Amino acid sequence: MSIAHDPVQYDRTKHIEIDRHFIKDNLDRDFVITTHVPTELQIVDIFTKGLPRGRFQDLVGKLGMIDIHLQT
Repeated sequence: MSIAHDPVQYDRTKHIEIDRHFIKDNLDRDFVITTHVPTELQIVDIFTKGLPRGRFQDLVGKLGMIDIHLQT
């Protein structure tokens, strides 16, 4: 999001110039609308952070994941 809105970052991100322009064009045309997602609603946290057990289990449930090693 920040790259599409901030041309100053261009020098650090030349390798994604085409993607940047594609995203910026779509943002300018209102084809894509970005919104803020509060930390407590970011499901990706399960893949990127160590989480307390309760938070981890909550996100596992939201993703519909199952424990394939769980003995029934």
